[in-house]
Amino acid sequence: MSTSTTNNTSTTADTTTHRDLGLWFLDQSRLGSVPSPTAMDEDEDSPTELNTLNSSGGFLVVSPDKLSARYTNINLHGHDVGVVQANKPAPVKRLVYYFEIYVKDAGAKGQISIGFTTENFKMRRQPGWEVNSCGYHGDDGFLYRGQGKGEAFGPTFTSDDRVGGGINYASQEFFFTKNGTVVGTVPKDMKGPLYPTIAVHSQNEEVQVNFGQQPFAFDLKARYTNPSFSFILVTMIHLFCVVSLFTL
Repeated sequence: MSTSTTNNTSTTADTTTHRDLGLWFLDQSRLGSVPSPTAMDEDEDSPTELNTLNSSGGFLVVSPDKLSARYTNINLHGHDVGVVQANKPAPVKRLVYYFEIYVKDAGAKGQISIGFTTENFKMRRQPGWEVNSCGYHGDDGFLYRGQGKGEAFGPTFTSDDRVGGGINYASQEFFFTKNGTVVGTVPKDMKGPLYPTIAVHSQNEEVQVNFGQQPFAFDLKARYTNPSFSFILVTMIHLFCVVSLFTL
């Protein structure tokens, strides 16, 4: 297949996705009220566990319940990271998607990260070190977006911290939290299905993942259902729909 054909196919797929999502948001806004930030269509799957089939399995062990991971090697370089994605990509037919990790043990160096990656991400690299990935790293508090050089973002995190990663579809931003407080936001500049992803990279690091089976430390409803946000959200929904429909 030629490059031009591939690009045209990709553009058509992106346009279809934007059109469908725009129409869905428009239908929701016509109901006369703003849906819950995490409300979603019943026909759309949501992450429920870690994907043991798509991970750097030689460097980490995933628990039998597939909700925690531990680094079992001794890191020597940047290509022996223990990385694992969720079993499903983040759903898009909702206003906000969010998940959290609990740092059970920061291990020898605290090189734990949380973020989002595409399906074909190199599973032996930290989220954010490669293109089409974004990650908030615990050892330096930096945010990495598609390259090995990070940017100052927030505080470091370590044992007993609860750290979250989310996508705000209304504002088209990634956001990250620590112990129930928003650390910061960045533009969502990645396309395609995005998988919640965690990484561990030093001896004895261990994290537990919460895809919503337990209450979050971060109160999504308090932040995203207050009256001022609802007004802004409805406005953004209509703007999103207009842009999506006019790009058909």
